[in-house]
Amino acid sequence: MRGGQHAIGLCLLVYTAAFAQQKPPTELERAVEEFRVQTRTLGIRPDSPPKVARSRSTLKDWHGRLYENFRNDALDAVPHEIRQRGSDKSLLRRNQFGFNLGGPLALPHVPPRSTFFSLSYEGVRERISRTYLRTIPTVPERTGDFSAVVDQSGVLLPIYDPASTRENPLYDPSQSISATNLQYERDLFPGNRIPTARLDGVAQKAIPYYPEPNTDVGPFFRNNYFINAPETNVANGMIGKLDQTIRERHRVTLDLAFSNGFLGSAQWFPTAANPGATDRRFSARRGGIEHVFTATSRTVNTASFEASSETSNSGEATESTDFSALLGLAGIGGQSFPVLNFSPYLSMGRAYPQSRSARNTFVWSDALSTQHGKHNMRFSATYRRYQVNTYWPQYPAGSISFSSGVTSLPGIVNTGHAFASFLLGLSRYAEQSVVLSPSYFRRSQLSVAARDRYELRKGLVVSAGLALERNGPRTEKYDRQSSVHLGVINPANGLPGALVAAGRDGRGHALQPTLTRLEPNASVAWNPRGDPKSVVRASFSRSYSALPIYTAQWGTQGFAAYPTYISPNVQLEPAVLLSRGLPPLLTPLPNLAADAANNTVADLMDMSDRLPTYQSASLSVERQVSASVVVTVGASYSGGKNLLVGNSAANPNAIPLDALQFRDLLNDEEFNRSLRPYPQYKGFDIYSAWPIGRYQRNAAYVRVEKRASKGFSLNVYYEYAKQMDDYSGPYGKQDFFNRQNEWSRTAYSPPQYMQFSYVYELPMGGNRPFLRYEDWRKHMVDGWSITGMASISSGSPIYLHPQFNNTGGVVQALNVNAVPGVDARVPNRGPDLWFNPAAFEQPADFSIGNVSRTLPNVLNPGYQNYDISLNKRIPLAPDRTLEFSAAGFNFVNHANWNEPDNIIGPASAPNVNAGKIIGSRGGRVVQLGLRLSF
Repeated sequence: MRGGQHAIGLCLLVYTAAFAQQKPPTELERAVEEFRVQTRTLGIRPDSPPKVARSRSTLKDWHGRLYENFRNDALDAVPHEIRQRGSDKSLLRRNQFGFNLGGPLALPHVPPRSTFFSLSYEGVRERISRTYLRTIPTVPERTGDFSAVVDQSGVLLPIYDPASTRENPLYDPSQSISATNLQYERDLFPGNRIPTARLDGVAQKAIPYYPEPNTDVGPFFRNNYFINAPETNVANGMIGKLDQTIRERHRVTLDLAFSNGFLGSAQWFPTAANPGATDRRFSARRGGIEHVFTATSRTVNTASFEASSETSNSGEATESTDFSALLGLAGIGGQSFPVLNFSPYLSMGRAYPQSRSARNTFVWSDALSTQHGKHNMRFSATYRRYQVNTYWPQYPAGSISFSSGVTSLPGIVNTGHAFASFLLGLSRYAEQSVVLSPSYFRRSQLSVAARDRYELRKGLVVSAGLALERNGPRTEKYDRQSSVHLGVINPANGLPGALVAAGRDGRGHALQPTLTRLEPNASVAWNPRGDPKSVVRASFSRSYSALPIYTAQWGTQGFAAYPTYISPNVQLEPAVLLSRGLPPLLTPLPNLAADAANNTVADLMDMSDRLPTYQSASLSVERQVSASVVVTVGASYSGGKNLLVGNSAANPNAIPLDALQFRDLLNDEEFNRSLRPYPQYKGFDIYSAWPIGRYQRNAAYVRVEKRASKGFSLNVYYEYAKQMDDYSGPYGKQDFFNRQNEWSRTAYSPPQYMQFSYVYELPMGGNRPFLRYEDWRKHMVDGWSITGMASISSGSPIYLHPQFNNTGGVVQALNVNAVPGVDARVPNRGPDLWFNPAAFEQPADFSIGNVSRTLPNVLNPGYQNYDISLNKRIPLAPDRTLEFSAAGFNFVNHANWNEPDNIIGPASAPNVNAGKIIGSRGGRVVQLGLRLSF
């Protein structure tokens, strides 16, 4: 209070000295007297009246807003992909609404205005069309009639009778298998039709669950099924916050939040065989408490605790139909439709048809910030505890896959068809998930960090920090986790690789080690020559990422069973017959014998000390070129190693590429497995948790920011980047042993990107240049503004895929070959031809391609999107406004082309659609919004 009195006295002294030599005007005298009155009323003058306790808060002290955002397809343009399929309707019904309210609470025995409370709610009700274009079998094919089925070049695709298989007495084993040197002979089905009597009974019962084609996009009966199905989204969420100040130096904040929702996924099929995603019900709960202690004006300590829980339930747990029994598929349980795969056609059934999971997180943290001289320091410690409780069987009713092999001419590509093999009931691969109980995974993480921001001199600030992070391994509440250990000898064959389980044979509760790492970071900000209009910034950081707990039951083999069945020879024998079903599980669970995972695709954890490692650096120069314009030019680098990748990017049980010399012998499963590093296993499932991936990204950017002046602001950002990795892409890798050979442009990463956004307050009404009305018309013209944003990017790198992969299972994803002297680029790119397919060719049988996984200089079509919003602000009272908005997303109704057909066929049967684009996507969506602020 004394400081306030001295300030007032000094203020009056200034006034008196300024006008001591002349008589002050009457207006000034009145101003000085008014100043005295106001300061006396505020209680900060010596002659102020005694303080009286303030009244409790009233509703006038509370503020908030009420809003509604509305979308309806009646306001929109019909999306291009729907119009191209001959329809004029796209469903969109969306209401997003809510409120927030906050203000002081009057509580007994609590000082006034020391307690504040806020409450927010938001709800969403949406039904929206989801569209997909896929290929399904034609009606004649479903009866076994393949007389009109052609290959990618339009030539009849021959279907051979596996029952007629016989050895060719004229076969010359010293020569490669070819149409003139067959090892096995087969007869064509007469007229390319499978006799009705030969059709499998299970397949015939499954066919009625498959819808019929509803479009004819082509070419050659492909792209004949257009899905335009509604997705339903319902969500409700609420956040409450209580803020209490105690004796000025302490503040305690309590916040609670919850949300519930339902996602009704779009139905691809109107039957139980729907291969689309399952419906999902979800909820989230969060609660936290924070205590802030202001020790001094320079030292603040913040301690907090937060607990959160997220649950998700998929599918209908009440489903009781035994579809396997209805189909006559023996040996399979589970109340869901079995998954039947016959690529390139859309499959039947879906993975994870029923699941339940809960993810709980507990976080304790404490942070101390203090300023000492030119040092601004922060010390913090955080402990996190994670819990994941999950029941997540992937294929409870089984998954059965079919290939063209058994209906082909053995050794000859472009013969046979996977759907024909399905009709005959001859599978290539089958598996089932037998999961008896949920899993209860746990993990903890401790982090201790220190940071110092030091001002060396005016215009030069250096920051440095160091964090120590300790990541605990995943454990299971009842020790129900297991994995293949590559260092343990398998008793079945005496080779490395055997099943081990937590809490057994002298092992602890975890199968992976506890890992501790140091994470440094540093940055500098410098004003050259002390000029505040110019700033140079540089930074560096290195960090590590802990292995996550996935909401799946991977790593529990032995407590759960995953029996798998692989064809002894994909061209000659099936894995299982549909008519006979799957063999029964021979050994009861749990089965934790060292050889229990033999002859399966076994779960494999990485038990080393590798952690995903990230490193980044950046440099930028910022210059204020005028009072409202700032230009920034910068460059950045980021890279990572030991990144977690999945089965498509790593395979510890892969066969070396030099085994391709064995050619057709590789189709024999026993011979094939004998070449694998761990032949007792058919494969490994590393479930996106194998730390071996690498990436590197270099980027340069320019940002121009015009700060708000004269009612207009603008932000423009442009970036050019080159990102490389050894793991991205939809198909997998060609060479697992030499990962440098997989180093190429990152799929899905466009090299160029630009975004600009703006806000413009229209120059009319009020004190603006135009339409300065003072009568009722001012309410019509005041308060209008326009906001907008545009995003433009180049296309991502194209990845090409050969039509056939005749490598005996050695190569997971084959690259294509380049044709020497032929340019892949075309002069006038368009949907009729986006790239030149003649520049590439299908590799010869049992050989690899020489083109990189993604093309470095040929990109997919780019992307453009333009959004705009017209806003009107209507003052209703000094503390109350009504705001109206009309937003147009993709308001120019721009259509972005789909990616071109990237399949490269052999010279004998080229893909006539290669390089061409089928259709485009996009359409204008209008949203109307209303918001009341008070």
